[in-house]
Amino acid sequence: MRKYFISLMATALLLAGPVFADGYIASYTLNVKDAMSFVKEMDNLMASDWGKSFPGHVEVAHHAFDGTNEASHSVIMNYANEADMAAGTSAFYTAPFGEFLAKVSDYSEGVENGLFEKLVTGGDLSPEKNMAVQVFFMKIEDPIKYAKLYTKLVKAQEQAGRIDGAYGLRALVAGDNSGYTHYAFIGSSNLQVALENRKDLFSSEVFKTFNKQVAGNREVVSTQLDVIIRSYAKK
Repeated sequence: MRKYFISLMATALLLAGPVFADGYIASYTLNVKDAMSFVKEMDNLMASDWGKSFPGHVEVAHHAFDGTNEASHSVIMNYANEADMAAGTSAFYTAPFGEFLAKVSDYSEGVENGLFEKLVTGGDLSPEKNMAVQVFFMKIEDPIKYAKLYTKLVKAQEQAGRIDGAYGLRALVAGDNSGYTHYAFIGSSNLQVALENRKDLFSSEVFKTFNKQVAGNREVVSTQLDVIIRSYAKK
């Protein structure tokens, strides 16, 4: 059971307006063979006393397009600070969570996990505005320089109406072995809007300038397009 959890859940949403952010994201990716049963058990867990007291926002995402990634789903836990992250992680070593793992272990298997620090966050965190999420996994040499350029880019895109959901930049703290150091995400209300905004972003002059400015500092390792199938707000 512990092995399953240490490997269990790509996206997370925060505050409005681009800011250098505090907090952490714990991401657990899974290979799920029976998605309906898994989501049912997640619903039951999050409706229980365990879920009602959980100190973070929790999302379940389906990897609609992720290349050769062995995982089919992610569970993402969004924590506001170190205390919440520590309390949330401790909750995984309790009986109710152990019972949940026993129920889902027959049709789900952990693939990867990672703890990420929030560097930049902005946009609209409303669940209905973040049903589709584009994720860009990257190797970054100079995070401070990149974060400043990234903030300028997404602020311009938001003002131009090319981002209707949340966005952010995250730094890997521990876990995962996929060869990236950071990831960025952009949320949209649905897949069509996500693809339309992507086309507008990549064809914009501000993105072309940004691309030149980060050349040599950033390498895109892989990309992913997720669909959020469950969102459980912190009580």
